[in-house]
Amino acid sequence: MAKSKTKGPGLLLISVGTMLSSMAVAGFLLGYWVDGWLGTSPIFMLVFGGMGLVGGFLKVYRLLNDPRMQ
Repeated sequence: MAKSKTKGPGLLLISVGTMLSSMAVAGFLLGYWVDGWLGTSPIFMLVFGGMGLVGGFLKVYRLLNDPRMQ
């Protein structure tokens, strides 16, 4: 009986979800830290959080189009 390679797509989808959420959370946390350091309103938290979301979406898009590029 030959082994099937069905585990690959499932693991790819799990990594996509964790990658997107971790990049967004990292952006918000970095922005929160910069806001605390500079004493500003949540300006940098929103900016860095948005950059984390955009970067996460771009990384997920590239990963789903060509899964060999990890």
